[in-house]
Amino acid sequence: MKALIVYGGKYGSTKVISEWIAERLSFDTVIRDAKDAPSPGDFDLVLLGSAIYEGKFMPEVNTYIDKHINTLEEKKKVIFGVCLDTKGVFVKGKIHGGWEYIMPIIKKFKNPPLHAGLLHGEINPSKLSSEDYKRLMHFYNKILGKNYSAVPYRTKMNKEEVWEFAEKIINKLKGKVY
Repeated sequence: MKALIVYGGKYGSTKVISEWIAERLSFDTVIRDAKDAPSPGDFDLVLLGSAIYEGKFMPEVNTYIDKHINTLEEKKKVIFGVCLDTKGVFVKGKIHGGWEYIMPIIKKFKNPPLHAGLLHGEINPSKLSSEDYKRLMHFYNKILGKNYSAVPYRTKMNKEEVWEFAEKIINKLKGKVY
């Protein structure tokens, strides 16, 4: 099987996770940033992944999907998001985070994806732009009411979790349903 993983990210976590998925799938896999990814036409399986930034997929992944939507409709596809909060929370009558991050992407398609999910990422303050650093400090201290003097390093990246995600893809390709 020939697979294409198209990802969008800002600080490297989504690329690493894409590599882990490819490693476990053991298919003939091409991994490309959405900004320079090839057309999905020559691939049997297309995985579309993105860091979750400001509550949504990266713009370049959306642009790739929109550009190739007709071809993608006919493909077996998988959608994944990378973030720290994979579960979401219910506040004041509304769901925030979790699956709300990827539902707009899933809903772009008439033919649903073979599989979809959220995988854990990381926040590495040494990689952040100054603007993102300021935003996180505001979020932690003003919104969450913490008293941080610096953005903490946080990782939940987990190769075992990613491989389990890939196993579900393999099983669904074999027709196994959970």
